[in-house]
Amino acid sequence: DYEAASQNKDLAALVAHGASFTNFHAMFHPSYPNYLAMIAGTDYGIHRRGSFLGDRQVDFPNDAEHRTIADRLIAAGLDFKQYAEEMPDGTCPWNISGQHVADKRGNYVRRHVPFLSFREVQQKWCDRVIRVDSSKSDNVFVQDAKKELVAYSFYSPNMNHDGHDTTVSVAGAWVKKFLDSTFTEQMRKGTLVVVTFDESGGNEDNRIFTLFLGDMVKDASQQDPNALGKRYTHYNVLRTIEDNFGLEPLTANDREAAPITDIWK
Repeated sequence: DYEAASQNKDLAALVAHGASFTNFHAMFHPSYPNYLAMIAGTDYGIHRRGSFLGDRQVDFPNDAEHRTIADRLIAAGLDFKQYAEEMPDGTCPWNISGQHVADKRGNYVRRHVPFLSFREVQQKWCDRVIRVDSSKSDNVFVQDAKKELVAYSFYSPNMNHDGHDTTVSVAGAWVKKFLDSTFTEQMRKGTLVVVTFDESGGNEDNRIFTLFLGDMVKDASQQDPNALGKRYTHYNVLRTIEDNFGLEPLTANDREAAPITDIWK
């Protein structure tokens, strides 16, 4: 929940360097439809089919009705990657529908890796879905970040690191260490980093902690509280990304969502 996350010492330490939104909300419970909304501008009605879908995934067909920001980026000559901690090894092209892998590093679940819900990605762009071994200090994400990341990267921590199977203290400590030591400030030059939760812990208003960091974002001391207090959702983040790259919105949801403004240098 927002209240717990915003009071965590490690997340609070990061807040001083960026824009932390005080009225940011997820749209759905459980987590899965929020992940779909982040990249596709819709949950395709998943949240109305019952909470049991929180523990399984859908394979959306490769057709014009099931597109993601990956389509927009590639059509514009840009690229995307999805990084997933502890994702099982596989051969491209592949479909790892429904897989759940648990080890000492932390659980992997496919529902937290949203691009894998789309047959188009499974069939055409599976090489953009990258397994990250979180136990290695020089893993594939670090190697990419040392050179240059693609235009859009979605990083899914395992379920220990994201707090799902642990606590907000574990998640806060992980993301602070990740940004201090793994994906360092030097590597992040020119890159907007969005730190967000998929959903609240169950609060009715579904308010979540969301933080923007980057050398284009004003420090917290320069932010206008009124700008940070506007009501935003995952759709507003998607619209902001689309506007940044000059991409057409995917659905009415992100088209009608206002881009996030008033926080930039």
